[in-house]
Amino acid sequence: MLNKAYKVLVKEDLRKDYDASIGQMRLHVGRNGLDSARYSSWNGPLRPQALFVDENACIGCRECVHHASNTFVMDEAMGCARVRVQYADNDEKLEVSVESCPVNCIHWVDREELAVLELLIQPQPKKGHGVFGGGWERPANVFIAAKAFNKQQLNQQSEAEYQRNAQSAVEKETPAQAEARVNASKKIERERFSGIWNFFEQVFHPNM
Repeated sequence: MLNKAYKVLVKEDLRKDYDASIGQMRLHVGRNGLDSARYSSWNGPLRPQALFVDENACIGCRECVHHASNTFVMDEAMGCARVRVQYADNDEKLEVSVESCPVNCIHWVDREELAVLELLIQPQPKKGHGVFGGGWERPANVFIAAKAFNKQQLNQQSEAEYQRNAQSAVEKETPAQAEARVNASKKIERERFSGIWNFFEQVFHPNM
């Protein structure tokens, strides 16, 4: 089992497929208390597209759950539906579920976008002010928030890469490197002096 797990996790493409298959989000975004059960898992082979419910727009009509109960589930605490297992029902039932939504809150999205959307749609604690405020909140538009999130991640990766390159450029040389540099400089000086001396001997002392 360990060897099989290693073969999957050591290869980036296989690891990405595994992450998507279990519906886990492995981005460290500094948020605590995320409920991993809210991420959808996959039934069968991965497909290019996945289903996503915009819970901000969902009115809790249960139509999707009625038509495709293996794929969709009602979150009774939040009063809205979400995807529990991708493609757990046949394609016909999924199409009926999407078309039956009265507010068009069920979307087909690219598989690579799914994890970020499911992360951002999760209710987060709202900061209170004194005895007021508190509660829970989500981004008003989860798709715009996802684009901003991805852009931020890209900027952070670029900045981290720049810092690594800058650090490598100014990294202190080891004692062995310092000694080799000094010896090389001395050798260059000796060779240059020897060349100059030979030139003067040939010019001023041709019979030597």
